[in-house]
Amino acid sequence: MNNNYKKTLDAIDNAIGNHIKTNRSKSSMLTGWIVIASVSDAENADRDGYIMQSSQSLPHHTQIGLLSMALQDKKNLSLLSTIQAFMGGDDA
Repeated sequence: MNNNYKKTLDAIDNAIGNHIKTNRSKSSMLTGWIVIASVSDAENADRDGYIMQSSQSLPHHTQIGLLSMALQDKKNLSLLSTIQAFMGGDDA
């Protein structure tokens, strides 16, 4: 692993850890993360893609679990939003 790559991974890890401590509690401990980003290349604007990066040493099965939970949570929030809109809720 080149030094620049490690520096950027450490920066992501620190930023996510600080975000969690700021928005949850000071005693919250980051145990793993996955970042998925949409990317486009200016030279090939007709092509989109994505990159996925996870915290170092995060096992494959844990990565799959985090991704599965995120997908389920997104589906549930979407369903809840639809129900609230149908019921006339103010949060939609």
